[in-house]
Amino acid sequence: MIAIDDGYGDLKIGNGRHFRVFPSKAISGRVVRSRYVDGNFEIGGAPVLESEGSIFTIQDGANAEDTRFDDWPNSTLNRTLCRHAAAEMGMRDGDNLVTGLPMSVYFERDGRVNQKAVQRRVESLKKPVVQHMPDGMQRHLAVPGRIKIIPQGMAAIFDHLIQEDGQMLQLEAVGVVDIGARTTDVAVYFLQDGGENAIEISRSGGFRRGVSDLVDALAQELQKALRLPATPPLSTAAASLRTGKFKASGQDHNVDSQRLHVLRTVLPGILQEAEQILSAGRGAAGLMDLDRILLVGGGAYLAESIGLSLWEQTHIPQSPELANVRGMVKLGQVLENA
Repeated sequence: MIAIDDGYGDLKIGNGRHFRVFPSKAISGRVVRSRYVDGNFEIGGAPVLESEGSIFTIQDGANAEDTRFDDWPNSTLNRTLCRHAAAEMGMRDGDNLVTGLPMSVYFERDGRVNQKAVQRRVESLKKPVVQHMPDGMQRHLAVPGRIKIIPQGMAAIFDHLIQEDGQMLQLEAVGVVDIGARTTDVAVYFLQDGGENAIEISRSGGFRRGVSDLVDALAQELQKALRLPATPPLSTAAASLRTGKFKASGQDHNVDSQRLHVLRTVLPGILQEAEQILSAGRGAAGLMDLDRILLVGGGAYLAESIGLSLWEQTHIPQSPELANVRGMVKLGQVLENA
């Protein structure tokens, strides 16, 4: 069984024993490189894959495709990246797969599951993907068997609640704020006696703000502060957001002050918008019924790194960027053993 959290910035993938992170980066078309090895030039380079007539080279670069578009989960690019990552984790034909959709896509406004969106996701992931090998041969990547789609906002809750022995942690109400690359997912989950657990739809959902907003802001800040001739590539700004370092035209710069400024300016607004959903617009008073608020995703690490003031019952798990894929794995294992 394979689980994939297909983020706009990174793909997180696991099988219960190992977890890996693959950048959601690819260049349209075939990028050919000739490597100089032992006095000879050999054709090589990054993997080249094709699906539905579109060819992608799985590598980053200034001309890498921007994944921040609305139908990303069902796109050819998403499928290519997911199936390549699954193959790298050893997926074979017919293996089960667990993945997700954003809360706002998975559920209709009246709380019903959007079966059409779920089915589209399943059908997309099963379409053929071929890898073009350096020797001219083609390798057909493994096709998953049963595919389970869950609401992404719930995955981190499953990670927290499902223990290693499969038993459930005894809590009554859990909230989650998942700050991803492009979007932030929010969910409230109530656990009741007799297994009648439920998502409170009126306090769950999502919005289009996330780590990419921080990256965009930092790129603009760097251009202004360093008087760059153009806005730096987003992949470069994303690295600076993590490290506080920046390199351009052969020169190294310490940009930690710009990084901190962006984090302290943009992140609180994202958390405030999440709180509006979690609390049903009631602020701190609307959060008092929650035993725990899980803060996960790449934004959780950034909030923790600058000591941002958070809710009293906030819990940031270890490796918060992997919380969703861990939850998907745990849920998949429970379903397989049921």
